Amino acid sequence: MVSFACSARLAAFWNVRVSGALGAMTLALSLSAAPASAMIIHPVFDTSITSRADAAVIESAFNTVAQVYQSQFSNGATINVAVSWGTVKGQSMGPELGSTLDNMYGNFTYAQVKGYLTTVAAKGADAALVTALKTLPSSISGVNQFAIASAEAKALGLISQTQSSKDAYIGFSNTAAFDFNPLDGITAGTYDFQTVAAHELAEALGRITGLQSASPAYRTVLDLFRYSAPGVLSFSYNAASYFSIDGGKTRMGDFNNAAGGGDRGDWLQLTGGSDVQSAYLTPGQRGNLTAADLTALDVMGWGGTNIGNTQMWSPTMIARSFMGTGVPEAQTWMLMIAGFGLVGATARRRRVLAEV
Repeated sequence: MVSFACSARLAAFWNVRVSGALGAMTLALSLSAAPASAMIIHPVFDTSITSRADAAVIESAFNTVAQVYQSQFSNGATINVAVSWGTVKGQSMGPELGSTLDNMYGNFTYAQVKGYLTTVAAKGADAALVTALKTLPSSISGVNQFAIASAEAKALGLISQTQSSKDAYIGFSNTAAFDFNPLDGITAGTYDFQTVAAHELAEALGRITGLQSASPAYRTVLDLFRYSAPGVLSFSYNAASYFSIDGGKTRMGDFNNAAGGGDRGDWLQLTGGSDVQSAYLTPGQRGNLTAADLTALDVMGWGGTNIGNTQMWSPTMIARSFMGTGVPEAQTWMLMIAGFGLVGATARRRRVLAEV
C-alpha cells in the first residue's frame, strides 16, 4: 500500500456520488468544457521521462490528471511543474511511489493569510471559501508563522500568476510497477499511476501541512481547516483531527495521524483506501477524487467550479469517499525552515509511502 496521487482519462460524462457528511446521491456530470478562466498546469518532463520508450504513455496519463484539476478550478494561474522519474529535483527517491517538492514563500502571519483569502473570496462567488472565512477565528494561539507554496501564492495573488519559474517538482518511482490505464482495471501487483499523479499534483497546488514533526515551525493554509472538535482548531502531529470548512461542525475527512508516521496533510486510511488523498495506496487499487479533496483546494484559494460532488475517474466505478506587508523575496527560505527568521523559497518534500 502506498500514499499516492491519481489520474485517469476524461470521459464525456462521469458518474458522481456525494457521500459521507455530504449526503448521498448519484448524478451525471458533464466535463465538456473548462471554466472560462481556469488554472493551467504546465508540466515539464525531463530526460528521465522523455528518453523512456513509454514516455508518451507516462506523459499522457499525467496530462489527463492535470486536465481534471484544470476543469475544476477557475483561478487563472499557470502552474509550472517539473516531472521526473526516479528522482525529484535531482534527489534520488526512496521507497515512495511519488514525491513532491514545493517552492515556498513566507513567513506570513495569520492576519495576513486571512486577509489574502478574504481578497480572493471578494473577487467571485465562491460559496465554500465565503463559508470558511465566516467561521475562522479572529486570532489563533500557538504557531503564528505561515508558509505558502509557490503555486498557491499565485492563486492568492502574492506573486504573478504567470511567473515562469518552477512552482514544484514531482518525481515518480523508477522501481514500482505502475498501471497507466485505470479504465480497464488495475493489474494485480501494480499501482495506479494516475492515482499517484493526482495525489502529487494536489501537493504541488499547495495541499501541504506544517506538521512535519511534533514541533512544527510553521503552518500552511490547509492547517486553518483542521479541527479536533466544533470550534476547536487543531495543530498537533499526533492528535486526531479532521477537515472542516464550517468551524468544525461538518466532518469532511479525517487527517492522517498514524503512529507509524506519514503525511499529516493526507487522509487517514491505512488499508483499503480509495481516496486519492489517502495516506496509502494498495496495489491493484485506484483512487477517487472526492468532494473533500476538491473543497480543500477550493478554500485554499483555487476557486472551485464543481465543488460538492464526489467524483470518480471511471463512469463504471462506484466512488467511496472519506470522507502582509510586501511579498517577500524568494532567496532565503532555507533559513526560514531552519529558524524561521528569514523569508524566501525552497522546496519541501513529501513522500508517497508503500504499505505492505
